[in-house]
Amino acid sequence: MTYDLRPFRLDDVPAVNALCDWAWWPQRSAAAWAWLAEGPPGAREPGDAGPAGWVCELDGQVSAFLGNFVQRFHFGTQVVRGATGHTFLAHPRAKGAGRMVLRALAEQEGRFGIYLFNANAVSAGHYRHYALEAWPSATHNVKYSWWVDLPAVVRERLLWRYSNLRGFDGVRERGERFISDRLRDGAVTRLAPDVRVLFEQEVDGRFDGLWARLQEDGRLLAARDSATLRWRLADPDLTRRPILLGYEHRGRLAGYLLAYFSKPTEIDQPCLDIVDLIAPVEHEAVAIPPLVRTLVDNARALGVARVRLQTVSPAIDAILADLPGAHRQVTHGHCHARFAPDVDPAMIAAWQPTPYDGDYSFCLRPPPLGGAGAADTITAAPKDGRRVS
Repeated sequence: MTYDLRPFRLDDVPAVNALCDWAWWPQRSAAAWAWLAEGPPGAREPGDAGPAGWVCELDGQVSAFLGNFVQRFHFGTQVVRGATGHTFLAHPRAKGAGRMVLRALAEQEGRFGIYLFNANAVSAGHYRHYALEAWPSATHNVKYSWWVDLPAVVRERLLWRYSNLRGFDGVRERGERFISDRLRDGAVTRLAPDVRVLFEQEVDGRFDGLWARLQEDGRLLAARDSATLRWRLADPDLTRRPILLGYEHRGRLAGYLLAYFSKPTEIDQPCLDIVDLIAPVEHEAVAIPPLVRTLVDNARALGVARVRLQTVSPAIDAILADLPGAHRQVTHGHCHARFAPDVDPAMIAAWQPTPYDGDYSFCLRPPPLGGAGAADTITAAPKDGRRVS
């Protein structure tokens, strides 16, 4: 057997999508892979040759893949780069291939840190071998959810129980469930005080102004300037535009919430996943609750059964813990990080990661609504441990 570890190329897309299909992990269109490989504007330094991912071939067949998403981070006036691994897939026919792509991610240079979010109990055990430790120590295993349509959640659970008896593949073959007109056409109509719905054309100088104020707080933050946010919203495979809510204080933007529609499998109810929830430190306590409350209050009218926030910082955790209806879940560690040895400990302590820092936005499965890209052929996320991460 011959193994070949090499950088991911766009002509690998069919083979990587086939690996995604085997793992019941969302596939991407060719356009979405190209968009993701290009990355946000200014994310990489000039001359940065780091690949968009790695594949490991066994006898010429792609048998493992790990994506490499690089972002620009700011710590006051200091600019550094970090990288998150995503779409970590390894077929059992190639023993050791998963370790090879993970080592390539962990040992790349020029990053203040390497990290993986969205881990499961299987993959988390592998990370310790590459000095990837649970991070942040206080909330690496904490996530939140809000059940906004209890009867819908009950129907979903009954269908899962049936699928466990009859076999998930057989239930999948019967097609997509729980797609409604509300999911296609629902709108945000109930707004908390000082909260408003924002549209993509409004991602402009007001976000640059907010970004400038965020950089004054002493935190290590992934770039949130308007150009980077517009890139995020341009994912070619989205079937419905994300929900973007802004909180205004004295006439200017003082925080925002960004949530994506998702549907993990054909038999899961649709969800709204909060991918970013941020405000300057001075406004966090007043901005975060109404932003979340507005999303939760409108979620059922938008055709979803749950709102989820799958990674929280200690600061956000403290704010959400007392929010009515919030379900705080403590699970296995699903965030792991490894920092470069020369990184200032103060910088590490200043990083309070959110889902925005990781792969959640582009690794969610969009609800198949007849929309863009590969949406109509996206496969289900795993329920049997096939996926590594």
